[in-house]
Amino acid sequence: MSAEPLRLLLADDEPLALRRIKLALQDIPDVEVVGSASDGAQAITFMRDLRPDVVLLDIKMPLADGFEVANAVEDSGGPAVIFVSAFESYAVRAFQTSAVDYLVKPVEFERLASALDRARERLASKDAGRRAEELQAVLEALKKESDEREGPRYEKEFWIRDRGRFLRVPVADVERIEAERDYVRLYWEGRTLLHRETMSHLEEKLDPNMMLRVHRSAFVNWKRLKSVRRDANGRLMAVLESGDEVPVSRAYAQRVMQEMKARS
Repeated sequence: MSAEPLRLLLADDEPLALRRIKLALQDIPDVEVVGSASDGAQAITFMRDLRPDVVLLDIKMPLADGFEVANAVEDSGGPAVIFVSAFESYAVRAFQTSAVDYLVKPVEFERLASALDRARERLASKDAGRRAEELQAVLEALKKESDEREGPRYEKEFWIRDRGRFLRVPVADVERIEAERDYVRLYWEGRTLLHRETMSHLEEKLDPNMMLRVHRSAFVNWKRLKSVRRDANGRLMAVLESGDEVPVSRAYAQRVMQEMKARS
């Protein structure tokens, strides 16, 4: 399987220099010239529109010099840069950017081919890094999904027999639940419903982040809990939005206060 061609953008204000580069590229396999820019501003525009893999970039150009263009490349995470200049004096500054290579005009064929090989390696490394990041993100998403799947599953609703029919009662809409012998009484939408279930079984089935047990014989809905106070006799009371109050037993008081503190 052949590699994808390396897509090149050439940027040089000297037509003769551009022509020489193009001639040299004809003998290098797996490269494709996708555009030629004659000034710095045009080079930046072409990089945005054509999205080349590599830009062969002259330094002295009108409107924006090669370094300004290279800075624009870095900021946008654009193509690999190979500087091409008639002056060796810019080499140090060029390598202070993230340039792949620095070629001196007239460009030798071997040096050009070598610079493009280096650009391929840079791009492959960058691509491998990106793929690794994508893979890591996928693995984390799968792990999160697996953790959620393997976590405890709580009841989302009750089905209550009522006058010859079954009512669907979402747990989230129940204000509170109180024990009543072998049944529990659900307080839901201004009415009460009896349901055959024990409190201990309910505790295993209900999400503790939704229904808080405050007494051996009572749960309250966290979203309906307005405050906790002590009455005149020193008893701790859970005050609901409806104004109703439910005693908090001594056995559950510490846990309730810790939960209240953690959520405040």
